[in-house]
Amino acid sequence: MAVENSYTGWAAVREGKNKLVDGFPYTLKHQRSTLHLKTPVSASTTEAFTQLLSQKRQAKRVSAPLPTGEQLLFAKRQVLETLPKKIRFARGTRKRCGMFDWQIEELINTAEAHRRGASVPGVVGYGYTKSRFGLMDDFFIITELLQNYTDGYQWILARPEEVERVIAAAFELMYSLNSSGIYHMDLWAANMMMCNEGVGATYAIDLENCFAQKNEFLSETLGFQFGFFFLREVNGFFDEARYDAKVELALKQYAGIDRERFRRVYQVTKHQHVGRKERREVFLRGVVPLADITKMT
Repeated sequence: MAVENSYTGWAAVREGKNKLVDGFPYTLKHQRSTLHLKTPVSASTTEAFTQLLSQKRQAKRVSAPLPTGEQLLFAKRQVLETLPKKIRFARGTRKRCGMFDWQIEELINTAEAHRRGASVPGVVGYGYTKSRFGLMDDFFIITELLQNYTDGYQWILARPEEVERVIAAAFELMYSLNSSGIYHMDLWAANMMMCNEGVGATYAIDLENCFAQKNEFLSETLGFQFGFFFLREVNGFFDEARYDAKVELALKQYAGIDRERFRRVYQVTKHQHVGRKERREVFLRGVVPLADITKMT
């Protein structure tokens, strides 16, 4: 195993719009696995990485804190199951729809959001394990660990009387992300991390379905974001009319919102699930791919 300064790296990321390899110049290799890291790591962190790379795969996806002596880290490991996906990862190519696979999208979006100063965990590194045939078997993303934090959904379950506090934190986080040009299209209570002591910032996680580009349909995007947040679990703990009133107050922070375009999306998405791929249509085209919006009004 060796750690070296190297800009030779994974084609999919090198060709990505953010050229992440340029920001992760240190390479750690162990057997058939490679990690690209932002900075050199200590001996204890190197040992923790070695243990991670040596672990046998026990599940398709594993997300867990990485025990290290000096750095607080969090690792995600995703098994690449299908041959087409393995080939795309090895070649660094996109899917037919023009997107990278979700794991690569998460890596690119999280790193870009952190670069812009958005409230997301910093990316420490990423990596993969290759088979003897050169195809990738699994993929890793390593980020900073948010210690002493709880996700918003668990917070509501433990303290249902504080659901209003979670809503307020979510709206503040949403505005902060959007103001940075980061549009999270999967922002529900479990994808926001709240400080247990109530003094730290709220963070967004799981940015695989996210945009870091100019928004031509902000009214529709906000309609989806506010509606989706209500649909994903908050609706079981908070009255809809009271939620609508809070949304109206939150919208005053945004300039130039077309209320009719906002309302048409909002009324649908706070009652009906919109799949991850379909959400992209909301952002890119301002289209809600659901029929009979009138039933939602």
